[in-house]
Amino acid sequence: MEINEEGSFEVLVERFLGPGFPDSLSGTVSLPDLTADTQGFIIRVLNLMKRSGYSLTQFNPPLIHWLSSSAPNILPGMWGGRIPPLTTPERHRKIDDYLAGQNVAADKGEKILLDIGCGFPPVTTADTARIFPDWQIYGVDRSFADYVVYDSAGHYACFNRAGEFLYFQGSLDLAGRALYTDPAGTINRFKRLFEDLVSLLQNLDTTASETVEKDGNTLIHNHIVDFEKDNLSFINSDVMDLGPIAAKVVRCMNMLIYFTTERKKELLHQIRDLLVNDGLLIIGTNGFGIQSRYSVYKKEVDHLSLSEFAISLDNLGHLSVMPWFTIHDDDPEAILLAELSFTIRSHPLFWPQFSNHLDKLLESYGFCTRKSDGFLHFPEQVMSPRDYLEKNLQLWREMQENGYAEGAVNVLEQAGYEAWINPAGDIAIRPPEGTLC
Repeated sequence: MEINEEGSFEVLVERFLGPGFPDSLSGTVSLPDLTADTQGFIIRVLNLMKRSGYSLTQFNPPLIHWLSSSAPNILPGMWGGRIPPLTTPERHRKIDDYLAGQNVAADKGEKILLDIGCGFPPVTTADTARIFPDWQIYGVDRSFADYVVYDSAGHYACFNRAGEFLYFQGSLDLAGRALYTDPAGTINRFKRLFEDLVSLLQNLDTTASETVEKDGNTLIHNHIVDFEKDNLSFINSDVMDLGPIAAKVVRCMNMLIYFTTERKKELLHQIRDLLVNDGLLIIGTNGFGIQSRYSVYKKEVDHLSLSEFAISLDNLGHLSVMPWFTIHDDDPEAILLAELSFTIRSHPLFWPQFSNHLDKLLESYGFCTRKSDGFLHFPEQVMSPRDYLEKNLQLWREMQENGYAEGAVNVLEQAGYEAWINPAGDIAIRPPEGTLC
């Protein structure tokens, strides 16, 4: 679908979600000023919202900001076509919880876990190594930067061996968010910091880690070494170049989403050969440890058997963002999530109860209030990303404790799905044959 002739964000949203776009949300996005990459992304998001049964009255200012300002900064176009290896601590805690509840090839050799596309700095892989000290963990990525610059506020940028800028990531506060309002200026600032600090290094040829500081800013050479432990090593490689590894678990989160379905199938075949029989492959997408969707495969001799597709309860939330994050129109996991969401949102008893209870919690936690016009209204003072994540975690823990995950499972079972709560506490189904890769 092409952008409408009027170039109106409001008209575009109404084409997918129906009429009634409120004046209070109008005028905040100028479609012609967005890149073609971002325009295509917005259309994919709106299409998935429609398929999910998402109501226009759930549309809100944070979602609009994310669509027009935040999301473009994590699309490959922002980084010269590269997949940004961005990550944050505890992002994969749900996957760690899931693995803790599994008995993976318990009596067959060394416990090896490959974390493919682990990101950099590899903080989530380090999390997993701490949680599973008796496993040998290998973090695999093609983009381990040679240099990392941390500024005095904790934001960082990465550079390759030649000193060329790769990407930056802001800290989880309002100052970090502000970096993306002027990405070119942020990049130039980090380049100047790098040039100022690199001359202080003693040995550019060493493979050891070296740190220099000046005026509160820090440059680390070979930062990857700082994360290595007795049970944690790193491999700088593409998937297709990995040697034979008898892994019991392969985790590949937030990477395969960037590839076409056909290329994804090829990569799955290559990953299959890295697993022992009965080993597990977990692939999927999540945000900052929230709004997860993932598929679980089991290796059976010479093929991968899809055993489970799981979604966290917060994918059904009114402030959700990650359920709509896709790079390609035919993303099978995103489409299946949309279909499950539609089934749940269509239930005449469960959904009103869920939605009303969620509205009450959103108000009590200070996020927003649903007013008489039917829309969510937010306070003028913007909540910091860190506060948002902490309160969001508490809110959804309360929704979970009130039985809404079990309620969603019941709705899916009534619709004919084989559904259950998995070891991570997420809603899981046996995927209908042919729905996923």
